[in-house]
Amino acid sequence: MAHALRRSRRRQTRAAQPLAFAVLSSALLLGVSAPAAAAPPVDLDGAYVFDETGVLEADLSRVDAALDRLFEAGSAQLFVVVVDRFEGSLDSSAWADESAAVSGLGDRDGLLAIAIGDREYATSIGLDFPASDADLAAAETDALVPQLRDDNWAEGIIAYADSLTAALTAANGGTDAGVDAGGELGGETAPTTDADAGGGIPILPIALGVGGVGAAWFLIARARRKKNPVTAAVDKQSIAELDQTASRRLVQVDDALTTSEQELGFAEAQFGTAPTEGFRAALTNAKALVAEAFRLRRELDDENPETDEQKRASLLAIVAACDDADDLLEAQEEAFEALRDVESDLPGALAKVTKEREAAPAAIEAATATIARLKADYSTAAISSVVDAPAQAARLLELVDTELAEAAKNQAAGKSSDAAIDVRSAQLALAQLTTATANVERIAADLNDARTALAAQIDDLRAGVAAAASLPKNDGLTSALAAAGSTLTGADAKDPIAALNRLVTVDRELDAQLAGARDEAERRKKAEDALDRTLASARSRIASAGQYVAAHRGAVGADARARLAEAQAQEQIATEARATDPVAALAAAQRALDLAGMALQSAENDLSATMAPTGSIGGMRGGGMSDGIVGGIIGGLLSGGGSGGGGRRASSGSSRSGSSRRPSFGSSGGGSSRRSSPSRSSGRRGGSGRF
Repeated sequence: MAHALRRSRRRQTRAAQPLAFAVLSSALLLGVSAPAAAAPPVDLDGAYVFDETGVLEADLSRVDAALDRLFEAGSAQLFVVVVDRFEGSLDSSAWADESAAVSGLGDRDGLLAIAIGDREYATSIGLDFPASDADLAAAETDALVPQLRDDNWAEGIIAYADSLTAALTAANGGTDAGVDAGGELGGETAPTTDADAGGGIPILPIALGVGGVGAAWFLIARARRKKNPVTAAVDKQSIAELDQTASRRLVQVDDALTTSEQELGFAEAQFGTAPTEGFRAALTNAKALVAEAFRLRRELDDENPETDEQKRASLLAIVAACDDADDLLEAQEEAFEALRDVESDLPGALAKVTKEREAAPAAIEAATATIARLKADYSTAAISSVVDAPAQAARLLELVDTELAEAAKNQAAGKSSDAAIDVRSAQLALAQLTTATANVERIAADLNDARTALAAQIDDLRAGVAAAASLPKNDGLTSALAAAGSTLTGADAKDPIAALNRLVTVDRELDAQLAGARDEAERRKKAEDALDRTLASARSRIASAGQYVAAHRGAVGADARARLAEAQAQEQIATEARATDPVAALAAAQRALDLAGMALQSAENDLSATMAPTGSIGGMRGGGMSDGIVGGIIGGLLSGGGSGGGGRRASSGSSRSGSSRRPSFGSSGGGSSRRSSPSRSSGRRGGSGRF
């Protein structure tokens, strides 16, 4: 059974549901015997342990505990991959390096890859990994290889990790009391989680009820190797390498479409068709993206030759389309996994959200008081993004109460899937309520900061006007001075963020006209002074727009989202350029501020167009609120948004024995190992060998 262990921020681990027995039994009954396939380099997709063979299944929690100890000793992340054979076109070191690259591992990360059928191992260690080459070599020869020779797969990995833990602890001047000779923490066996013990949602009965053991096979074959996005590393690949990447991604995502089609069937059987409409729409869109990618692939393979530039552009477009399709599928899978997580502990999830709901009335009351104060201090335009937040929060609280009541009713009736939808809806509604009320306090602080910065910007612009007084006038300078005068006169402290935006815009134009009279150092200093204020305003406006879009995502269209995305990109450009080119950074920050304002206005317009009251939607009770609000809740429910109840996932794949192909070695072992220098072409270090 292939396993992918994922850590959350608290470095928690979950193992896959124990379905291998059903699949193995089916295979034995049918007389199926699949040959061991050579594995291409693996994209871990955030997993710390990927086991294609199933040999670690009984020891996943112990392996994960050893990796945790290594992380605690030196903030060193070790990733583990176990396959049957490495792909033949690559040697073991190259295979490990390629897996590290496609998994996005950094210079402080290490990868241990083991091929149990080939009886080979390889490591790919980042140059900043805290262990020395000598420590790494000792961990391989003294800890890892002796255990692997005896087919002690988990013990070998644990011994390797603990050897590095001891080395890092000693190097830091500490002791290694936490690791005993058996590789266990404090001499005790690491606790087994509920997931490790086979707890969680009863997926097997559902699967067998829908499609028999064949359906169960799908549920343990979900460790699909997700892509890396189109990054600079992909852009820098040669055309030949990019061709291989595009072909591999096409195959992976085409397979993912098949498994997602099956997953949709299971989701419909478990939760009904209404909550799965978003899943089906995402699957349709993903199919269209993949079809376009295959069309581009066919064009590249036809008899009409392309230039290198055209071929590169098409290959990058193929990878991008595959990435977009994979993102659509991934979001839906995660959303339904969140629902299943709720169902697996329905009483606990219901109790938790009920407890969290108790703080909501006080938060609404505080937000209401803050809005009343803001109305007295600021203009309507200045607080437009949050002025309706208390009313929205009150409607969301009604929805939370409705969903919790329905959840309790459905739970009592034994309708666990319906109750899970109710609880998840309540979780998401409560998350939006919390965001809405917190955003009121944030915008209050931002407005106060902007009002303080406004005075400094007014002084800055007046200084520019004074500097221009002694300079020869031309049409451009005369126009800039006139604009500066009117802006100073009209600067409104009731809307300080907008006023600050206008002042900075006029000041930039005046600076452009004064550029010939100022030396470069003065211009740079002036840009730096204005940059901090503009960036702060841009970030505030972006945050407001982002929160507004998130809170009303069921109603907000593509135009607002596109402008918000571009605003975020411009803010990033400004941040990156501030140290080297503050003038260009200021221009980008101003553009970000403008775009964020347009995004917020567009989002508000979209919501206004959808505020007509309607009835229930898709089985979710709307409580009389608008499609925009309920649509936002359903959008979050079916696209992985909101908080609570989910996000962690364990995946699984094919199961077979992994210990029978061991060649005959003497008692002292017959393996060999190779150490590579830190200068190998991948820019990583590590060793490899046989055991």
